Amino acid sequence: MNEIITQDLIALDVALADKAAVIAQIAGILEGAGRLTDREQYVRDVYEREAMVPTGIGNLIAIPHARSAGVGASALVYVRLAAPIAWNEEEQARYVFGIAVPDDNADNLHLKILANVAKKLLDDKIKLLIEESQSKQEILEALLA
Repeated sequence: MNEIITQDLIALDVALADKAAVIAQIAGILEGAGRLTDREQYVRDVYEREAMVPTGIGNLIAIPHARSAGVGASALVYVRLAAPIAWNEEEQARYVFGIAVPDDNADNLHLKILANVAKKLLDDKIKLLIEESQSKQEILEALLA
């Protein structure tokens, strides 16, 4: 997972108003890191996935993700919002993990990334770091541990 997430794929205490702004922020981070070949396609695919099953999972956590022809290199983005936002009718989100994998995704990498993130969030020490740390490096090390 070392090449999947790097410090430039982490944004802390970002003030965004809604889910659309968060998804746009994730796409911008991915694009800035050279992980996307087609930003608009990736965003469309994230919304298509959200329409199937919303990705808010409770405890202020959301994991929007997509397999997309617009992704050139797999990535995990972490965006910690300055304040919670409505993610869907039932859930709010403040801690958002965006997953992007190429459409071919032959080895089901998106499922492996999802499982890894879910496992990390079960560890109270890691969860506290993700929620409170001001150090991108510290958060990165916790996610890679």
